[in-house]
Amino acid sequence: MVAGVILVIAVVSAVLLAHLLRDMEWALLRETAPLYLALVLLLSALGTATYTAAIYVLVRASGYPTTIGQAYLVLTASLSVNYVTPLKFGIPLRIYLYRQVMHVPLAVGTALVALETWLGMLIPALIASVGIALVFPEIGLAAPLALLTILFMGMGLALFVRPSRITPLLRRLPLQKFTLRLARFGETVQMGFRSLPLGWLGVVALLIGLNVTVAAVRLYVVLLMLGQAISWLSLLAVLAISITAGNLSMIPMGLGVRDASLTLLLRQLGVPDQVALSVAVIQRLFAPGWPLLLGLISANILGVSEMVKHWDREG
Repeated sequence: MVAGVILVIAVVSAVLLAHLLRDMEWALLRETAPLYLALVLLLSALGTATYTAAIYVLVRASGYPTTIGQAYLVLTASLSVNYVTPLKFGIPLRIYLYRQVMHVPLAVGTALVALETWLGMLIPALIASVGIALVFPEIGLAAPLALLTILFMGMGLALFVRPSRITPLLRRLPLQKFTLRLARFGETVQMGFRSLPLGWLGVVALLIGLNVTVAAVRLYVVLLMLGQAISWLSLLAVLAISITAGNLSMIPMGLGVRDASLTLLLRQLGVPDQVALSVAVIQRLFAPGWPLLLGLISANILGVSEMVKHWDREG
């Protein structure tokens, strides 16, 4: 299924790019493309490495031993599921894999995934706020500031409002046993939040910021390949704003919203329409395509690993 999705993405992207770039000087592109494509793949690998390092640090900070290899397999396998399902099924899969591969309890795994998601939205929103103020002041700061407010309020509630305080209210609701069990689970998750050292969370935030920066440099290389030299700092702002717009839309993967905002912002920087649209297509090609490919391999490795464990238990 994943291989089929990758094939469809590649074919559709190739057809779109051939149409959008029909007026380009293909001879020059053929001469320079191999070097640029190698850089793009290298930066994609570096982006995966920074995100893997963030997951590794997050799990280790929670007090559970893991390896870089385990963090990589769990991350890429769960991301691939996010890209081939209409809902974020990769999130519960990540929690399950934390438990199966790293022996992280369910409540702690839930806290880790929630915190990773929160930081993954917070860091681009912070960069977007600075980028709008410096590069695109005409856009206004309302959207990123609204998202930042929601994120900080949500984290404040998760950290400081104990579920036990609302237990009397929960007793009045239907399905009392279920809601009370859910509240007890929420309290365990909250304890998982509180147990994480702030210093290590700072390291995770830096790694996620580095991941966004690497993606911006990759965007710079793609534009350079298409004959457009734009400051990578401006592109960092463009990328962060488009990610934030996708997060605000609440659409899975920010599909459509992220691409449209990226295209419009690139046009604001003077990039021709065809090139801006082509870059959006290439970004989409690498955004789902690269994790899908890695996730397909990782899911197979994890599947084989579980089979070996099962055979060992049977033996």
